[in-house]
Amino acid sequence: MSSPPRVTVIIATFNRARLLAHAVESVRRQTLRDWELLVVGDACTDDSAAVVAAAGDPRVQFLNLPENAGEQSVPNNEGLRRARGQWVAFLNHDDMFFPDHLETALAHLDRERADFVWSPLLVALPPGEDAAAAATFRLSGVPFSADYDPRIFVFASSWVCTRALADRVGRWRAARELFVSPSQDWLFRAWRCGARMRLQPRPTVLAVPSSARAGSYLDRGSAEHDRLAAAMGADAGFRAAALAAAALTGEREANSYRFGTRWGESLRALAFRPVAAAAMALGVHPHAPFAALRYGRRGNLVSAIRRRTGLPALDSRPAR
Repeated sequence: MSSPPRVTVIIATFNRARLLAHAVESVRRQTLRDWELLVVGDACTDDSAAVVAAAGDPRVQFLNLPENAGEQSVPNNEGLRRARGQWVAFLNHDDMFFPDHLETALAHLDRERADFVWSPLLVALPPGEDAAAAATFRLSGVPFSADYDPRIFVFASSWVCTRALADRVGRWRAARELFVSPSQDWLFRAWRCGARMRLQPRPTVLAVPSSARAGSYLDRGSAEHDRLAAAMGADAGFRAAALAAAALTGEREANSYRFGTRWGESLRALAFRPVAAAAMALGVHPHAPFAALRYGRRGNLVSAIRRRTGLPALDSRPAR
């Protein structure tokens, strides 16, 4: 067996082969070359295996699980079980790394003596009626300081952590066990165990979340990802332009609160602060009380996301 790589990247995937091709290629373009990529299919029935094979890269491996879990926890746990790297990164199959993502993250881990780092993400907002129009972006995963705050949502695609921390926190818990998503539960447990979790401030990930696109799993095409991936590869100024667009989006949203046009959201934010603080003091994820109120049962959040994207709810899937 070859010597262990510095970084293991894990992609959990299900039947989005054309999007997966862009995610895999974004890992292969990394300036840091010493990595392995474990693509773990959640019982894929499309040509995901062929997409991985087409990369022709011995550092990229595909494993297809025999039974469908319906969410990320099982594929990611299998990836962690097989990971050989000293550091571990995750990439959602609908997202893409900028070429400097791994190199920048590892440098920040070393500089900060951290267990875990993440970067802000440039999130491509769903296209409007004119699908060919220029993409609009917002920034995500930005805390109040450089330290992790459980009240913010951090996409797993931006995480890089030590293998020691991954082992200490343990498995991703299944969605059926949780009011929040498995990724945010894992982060909360890492924070609770005292991990040093630091923001790397340069955006190094482009997120194109399927959960924000109604019926996305029913669309076998990849036109939006094709355009974005081409822009990332061909335009040296793409990231700066996307960041400028995200700044405009953020300022417009901030002004909507300043000028009182979103008074309902402002009132909810006021209620969130004391409830979230009390939940964290009790060792509960700060979003769990609100998710429980809105969705009712554990697992219903992920079921709602599945229904939005065109998949059956967790409890209504055919038995396998």
